[in-house]
Amino acid sequence: MDTDETFPLRDVLDRAADALPPLPDLVPLAVREGRRRRARARFATAAAAFGAVTAGALGLTLLPGNGPAPAMPAAPHSSPGVSASPSVSPDASYPPVVVEETPGVPPPDNPDGLSEAERERRAVHQQRVAALLDELLPAKVTGIRPVKDKVAGYRITADGTTFHLAVSVRRSDDLTLDECPDRPDPRIVCETVAFGGDHEAQLLSLATNEPGTAASYVRFVYGGSRVRLSVEPEGVSSPVTPRQLLAVAEDPRFLDLVEEADARPVEEKEPPVIVGG
Repeated sequence: MDTDETFPLRDVLDRAADALPPLPDLVPLAVREGRRRRARARFATAAAAFGAVTAGALGLTLLPGNGPAPAMPAAPHSSPGVSASPSVSPDASYPPVVVEETPGVPPPDNPDGLSEAERERRAVHQQRVAALLDELLPAKVTGIRPVKDKVAGYRITADGTTFHLAVSVRRSDDLTLDECPDRPDPRIVCETVAFGGDHEAQLLSLATNEPGTAASYVRFVYGGSRVRLSVEPEGVSSPVTPRQLLAVAEDPRFLDLVEEADARPVEEKEPPVIVGG
C-alpha cells in the first residue's frame, strides 16, 4: 500500500530518471563482445590441438590426471609418418582458403612436400593466429581465412573487400631492421616504438600503386627471427593501420606464438642477403 511518504520519493526518482541520458544502443557492443568471446574460445581450442599435435609429433602420450604435463624440448624436430589429428581440417574454426596464383590453375597439394604431422602443426599454428586476429583486429574486419599451405598467409574481409594479410616469423641471420627514412616523404610514414617491455617495432605506412592509398606494416625482431605483420592492398588503402597491427603484435598470447615459431620454425629460414654482385 502506498503511504504519504511514498509519493514524494517516487517523484524524486522519476525526476532523477528524466535527467539521465538515454541508454546507449547495446547491440553493437554485444555483437563485438560475442565475437571476441568466440575468438578466445577458438584460440583455446586451437592451443589444445597444438599441444596434441606437438605431443604426437614427439611420440608422447598425454593422459588425463592430476600430475604435471610431460616436459617438451623447446625446438624438437618433427617426425615424418606420424598420424595427424583432424582437429583443424576440414571442420576448422577458420576454414583454410585455396588461393590460385594464376586464375583457373589450382595450386599443387602440399607443394613443400611436408609430412602430414608437419602440415597439421603449421595448420594449427594458423588457426591460433587467426583466432587472435579475429579477437584483436578492428570490428570492421569480418572474415579471416588462413591460406592453405601458406603458413604466413591469411585473407581478411573488410567492408566487402578481400585483402591479403601476412603474419610471418622467419629465422634469419640478419637481425637488424632498416632505419626509418631521415627525410620527409609524403608517401612514407615510419616510426619506431617500444612494446612488450624490451622490444622495438617499426611501424610503416607505405604508398601502394594508387595515389592516396597505403599498405600497413609492423616489423620487429624476436629471438633469432624477423617478424612481420602486413596488409598489402592494390588500388585501395589497408583497412588496418600499423597501430592496429601493433595491437596484435604486442598481445602476450601473440608473442607466445612468436616464441614458439622462433624455437620451432613454421617457415623456411630467410636466405642470406647478397651485397653487391
